[in-house]
Amino acid sequence: MPAQHRLRHGPAAHRNRQAAQARDPRPLSCRGKDIRLTQQNNGDDTMDHLPMRRRITIAALTTLLTLPASAWTAQAAGPTALIVPYAAGGAADPVVRPLAQRLQEVLGRPVIVENKPGANGIIGTQYLLRQPADGHTMMFHITSLIQNIALSRTEPPYDFATDIQPLALIGRQAVVLVVPSASPYQSLADVARAAKADPHAFSFGSYGAGSTSHIYGEQLRASWNIDMPHIAFKGTAPLLQDMLGGRVPMAFVSAATAIERQGEQGLRPIAVAHTHRLEQLPEVPTLAELGYTGFEATGWWGLFLRAGTPESAAGPLRTAIQSILREPDMRERMRLAGLEPSSETPQEISAAMAREFRHWEALSRRFDITLQ
Repeated sequence: MPAQHRLRHGPAAHRNRQAAQARDPRPLSCRGKDIRLTQQNNGDDTMDHLPMRRRITIAALTTLLTLPASAWTAQAAGPTALIVPYAAGGAADPVVRPLAQRLQEVLGRPVIVENKPGANGIIGTQYLLRQPADGHTMMFHITSLIQNIALSRTEPPYDFATDIQPLALIGRQAVVLVVPSASPYQSLADVARAAKADPHAFSFGSYGAGSTSHIYGEQLRASWNIDMPHIAFKGTAPLLQDMLGGRVPMAFVSAATAIERQGEQGLRPIAVAHTHRLEQLPEVPTLAELGYTGFEATGWWGLFLRAGTPESAAGPLRTAIQSILREPDMRERMRLAGLEPSSETPQEISAAMAREFRHWEALSRRFDITLQ
């Protein structure tokens, strides 16, 4: 054995290390370094002899070690993105943004609303599908999530049955047939007479080609057996602008829009596409009451994840969301938006989406409505 090796590892070296340890109990890795904590007369530790960079590092580590466990958990989990595939300021904002804020408070980590509008919600949906299936990205969507596929005659942009995983349904929402408040039409019978008298001069608007507003307008036109022009707008705001300007005589709009804009705000609701009257519009009859069938399917607002997200990530999110949706403030926001609460499970939501897909696909083919 080389002499140098014997000096390092022999019995004498071992005794020397023991003696050194007795004199300086610090770990070997700290000896010989410029770390000289001294004890003041008042009993307080000081870092006066430490280099500045090491003092900053120790202070930062001390701060981290004093954080509560929940802060460590939230930091490790990271923020959650809530994708809204429509422009900011839309009908969903009064419900979705407060929901995100409360979810942030409940989860103890940031929940960031990200608007990714375009192509009737397809751009935002495809963005979700590019993210990891780990529960850190969820998406708000409406009925167009399945209508987009029902209207597709080529390769669909996604498959809602295999690519998307339901998280929770916020609520279901009807559409309402409205005319401008300044219109001479007081009822659906008045509108029908005017449309049949001069169908080419009469038209109906919608808040988007291929939307529920468009499909139900075509269905109403077919029930009158007339060839009435359809005017598609890119959203509710431009549709309302032309309606209030007297250029569009009627349209189906969301219950939220009908409730908010009724009376002096510019709209007169005349019929509801639902199985029953709305609490917020008790005087407005359903289309079924007026003798029109096939207008019972409602829209919905829901939250979704990328398929494959484990229940360990989806479960806590779902529990928190469902609890928040039961809170009085959120219930009132939903009521004002014309939303009826839903307690459907993810499995029930998936089954309902499959049924509704067949309904919208049949109507789109009947009226030759495709994605544009």
